[in-house]
Amino acid sequence: MKTRVLHLLAALALFLSCSKDKNNGPGPGNSGGYTPLGGGVVYYDWANEGILQFNLVTGLVATSQKDDVGRNGWDISKDGTKYLQAEDKTGGGYDKEIYTLTNLADGTIISRFEKESGYANHTFPKLSHDVRLIAVPPTFDDGLMVLDLQGRILHNLSSFQGVKIDKGNINWMPDNTLLFSIGKKICRTNTAFTQAWVIKELNFAEWGDLTVSPDGSKLAFVAGSHIWMMNIDGSNLVQVTASSKTEVVPEFSPDGKWLVLGSEYQVTGPFGRIWRLVVVPADGKKYNIDPGADGNVIRLIKKGETQPEACDGGVCWR
Repeated sequence: MKTRVLHLLAALALFLSCSKDKNNGPGPGNSGGYTPLGGGVVYYDWANEGILQFNLVTGLVATSQKDDVGRNGWDISKDGTKYLQAEDKTGGGYDKEIYTLTNLADGTIISRFEKESGYANHTFPKLSHDVRLIAVPPTFDDGLMVLDLQGRILHNLSSFQGVKIDKGNINWMPDNTLLFSIGKKICRTNTAFTQAWVIKELNFAEWGDLTVSPDGSKLAFVAGSHIWMMNIDGSNLVQVTASSKTEVVPEFSPDGKWLVLGSEYQVTGPFGRIWRLVVVPADGKKYNIDPGADGNVIRLIKKGETQPEACDGGVCWR
């Protein structure tokens, strides 16, 4: 069951007050607009408003999916036409999940099934680029599972090099191979999911939020409170953000030229985390994310508002 976090009013008020800044960089009310970003939609979780969608052409925000206390995880296909949701099964307690794949345009159901698993659920599935496979990150009971659209388990990868696969950092590549991590190692499977190899062993005490560009050429992740990038072969590792706070959840634009990420990260309670959405070029240069510090940082500000959009969960750009 998805844990519902009630944000303390005082913490939220502090977040809102501390986030006030001038409307720097392109955005509504500035000359640049969001045209440089190439359009598309940024989808993101926010509090009890559900999954919102920020239209980069109009600067308007709408509800993509209503708030659902049973929703555990979700994904949107790379072409922006399909929506996958993992939710608690009604009456199933903590142990059973329903996966539903729908058309975003009209909500028609393409596939719906009860995911086979052990007793641990609350999963965050990811669609392959061709929308033929679903990757399910490891739980306490299962390894990294690969499912077809009928829910059949095609592969269940529990470990690599004798080490359990991490629960996070699962990403599809364009050729239907998978990226995963074991500790400090970023790894990649073959297309048959029978072999894997290490792309890069990182030298960070803590890291995470791994993501890959749509063309599979670049990786981004969080380490040392900031965002780093490198090539898919592990070369050219560079830090691309800096600030007085922490950045989280980087995601590439559809053309791979930009990164949307969480700035002004704050802890609001035992399980609560919130941040503000900004965009930086994915060109390997370092950008200062602090408000007003760098005009190249684009703040995702809804039309008619003055502050970047807040987020507390999943993010994707389609």
